[in-house]
Amino acid sequence: MKAFKYLTFSLGLILPVGIFTGFLQKESSIDFVYPGGNTKALIMSYDDGTIDDIRLIRLFDENKIIGTFNLNSGLLGTTQVWPQKNADTLVYKYLPKDSLVSIYKNHEIAAHSATHQDFKNLKDNEILQEVETDIATLNKLTKRKIRSMAYPFGNSNQHIAELISNTGLTNARTVGDTYNFNLPDTFLLWRPTCHDSKALGLLDKFLSLDNKKLSVFLVWGHSWEFKDEKRWDDISKFCKEIGNRKDIWYVGCGEFIDYQLTLKALISKNDLIINPKENKEVWFKQNGILKVLKPGDHIKIRMN
Repeated sequence: MKAFKYLTFSLGLILPVGIFTGFLQKESSIDFVYPGGNTKALIMSYDDGTIDDIRLIRLFDENKIIGTFNLNSGLLGTTQVWPQKNADTLVYKYLPKDSLVSIYKNHEIAAHSATHQDFKNLKDNEILQEVETDIATLNKLTKRKIRSMAYPFGNSNQHIAELISNTGLTNARTVGDTYNFNLPDTFLLWRPTCHDSKALGLLDKFLSLDNKKLSVFLVWGHSWEFKDEKRWDDISKFCKEIGNRKDIWYVGCGEFIDYQLTLKALISKNDLIINPKENKEVWFKQNGILKVLKPGDHIKIRMN
């Protein structure tokens, strides 16, 4: 197998240079796409697990939008009072533990630390305890594999990301907005596109993107913020305009990153792109025709 240098392909995916030389010379076109053939993806990522999620989930379901809901398992079933810097006090009522499976049945359940501690104020063993306890508790309550997390308060760094890399998580979201739709370059320090208060302002730009490049619109927020009816009206408008479309992949963080890892596992050898047997299926368009590369199969690049 050849050793290849790497470049950023026009789809935003990093793949070996050697993959493309054959079909470029022969005027063949291969474009990797999301499952179903789309190149745009939408992810809605919401934190904490308060009862306000119920109203938001109803809105998502009406518009066929998938949410990733990041839960503090140690706070479920409780009411918490959080003092604010402006002297106000917020009261949060968290969902009961036995409601998760039914409420989030169409959505991803993810970690957010057991008790919402700021990781930058904790020792390494305390961080791991917060994360591992949250994952284990959510797994026990839902019988689901927990693959995603949002950092409490959005606070993390390279050291913390490396620390949690052996917990089974494939991705973890921060709150460092990028205001772009690029694919994440680091999965455990994943910077979102924007907070939901800015989402409407970016909607038209996202919808008008070139369909030849893979993109993702990652929105984050808290459902308890929608007690402000102006904010609720804005998110309702956003969901109605971006939802129920045939050109967007509605997906959770875990499934999205799983597909990125599947793409990165492809092998370039001579004139072939090989999908390893242990990998999952990959979707692509060859000369505009949608096809699926199944595990163990390959694409022949050069046309004889």
